[in-house]
Amino acid sequence: MRFRTHISRDRVLIAVLLFVAASFQSRAELFTKYGKWFNVGPNPCSIAAADLNGDGLPEIVTADRGSMTNPREERPANDELSYLESQGNLEYLPKPPLKAGFAPYAVVLANIDALKALDIVTVCFHEPPSRRRHLTLFRNLGEEGFEALNYAVPETDLQYHRILDNDGVPIYTVPGLTSLTVRDFNRDGYRDVVATGWSSDVLVYFPGDKTSYFGAPVMFPCEGGPRDVQAADFDGDGELDLAVALYSSGDLAFFRGDGKGGFAEATRIPSRGPLPLRLVARDMNGDDKTDLVVAHCFTSDSVVVFYGDGGFSFSVTQEVEVGKENNRAVVEHEIRDLVVEDFNGDNKVDMAVACRASRQVVVFSNQSAPSASRLSFGREEYPYKDAQPYALCSADFNADEKPDLAVTLWGPNAVALLLGK
Repeated sequence: MRFRTHISRDRVLIAVLLFVAASFQSRAELFTKYGKWFNVGPNPCSIAAADLNGDGLPEIVTADRGSMTNPREERPANDELSYLESQGNLEYLPKPPLKAGFAPYAVVLANIDALKALDIVTVCFHEPPSRRRHLTLFRNLGEEGFEALNYAVPETDLQYHRILDNDGVPIYTVPGLTSLTVRDFNRDGYRDVVATGWSSDVLVYFPGDKTSYFGAPVMFPCEGGPRDVQAADFDGDGELDLAVALYSSGDLAFFRGDGKGGFAEATRIPSRGPLPLRLVARDMNGDDKTDLVVAHCFTSDSVVVFYGDGGFSFSVTQEVEVGKENNRAVVEHEIRDLVVEDFNGDNKVDMAVACRASRQVVVFSNQSAPSASRLSFGREEYPYKDAQPYALCSADFNADEKPDLAVTLWGPNAVALLLGK
């Protein structure tokens, strides 16, 4: 009898230890801060990372908008991208900046031409029509560097609908492009661009072209202040559609793509918060249907998951609150960017947000059961006391086959790394 009792106690002790170990592991942080920061240009508001020189390591590109001032000044904003070339061992060499339009606002790395290397595409928010650098393609020529090609939106196609002074004169300048997505929307084998014209209530479609790389832009009306755009086949017809965050009206608009470069608004729904800023289209719960994740940058301090039913229907939504106090009278965090990725390799999708006001990156680790209809998340905070996190991207920066995070920091104007464990 004593022997059995002894064995029973041992088993209980082992069970308790295993539970404690499992609990500790579930609370273990997903990332560790890398101690070195890398200097970039003023107010980096967008970041992208990928292997641009063929060595297997990701380079880092930031869109550095600077401080936007009176558009009638000679230099109303910064007009450069920063380019950090990987040297291995988490060392980066700053290369000469890339000249774009004023206030480059978003940057994407994608293969636009027939060459193997990825190219750089950026859109600008503060560019006067006279300079005609509303969209810039930096063709990656390998050892020869980058060839800059500029594309303009006709001034007559963009009219301001907001941000006017007391005399009715625009504070900023046409066109006010704030985001872009690069895909082959018309199935001709060439990459196209769809950009958001927030201040003009339009979507701008730049069709890919064999010789000029992008053709003349086509405008699609989109009232409500389109701020961010994502492409996915939401209705399952095999063609790419668009989801658009309407920053000014607080809605989400969905546009059905026809596979020929045409888009027609299908529906719009409330985003469940003021100032929807960032979108990610992803299957969040493993049901093979495209969901939509929306980050709001105002007092809601929230990320909302819209679970797709198929088509453009989202009957179930889930709000993930970033603000601990849930005080919706003040901006506690001010979310500026959103990344959705499986950070720890458990086949469950996690989320990360850059919070400018609270000076931290907040990571939500997916701790849901495989069959859960709604996701549950653990929370981790990575503070930056003397800097303001603004933009995020994910890549494997130290070649350990684990996703890392790069975050742009306003104040010191730098890029910091969070290394995946």
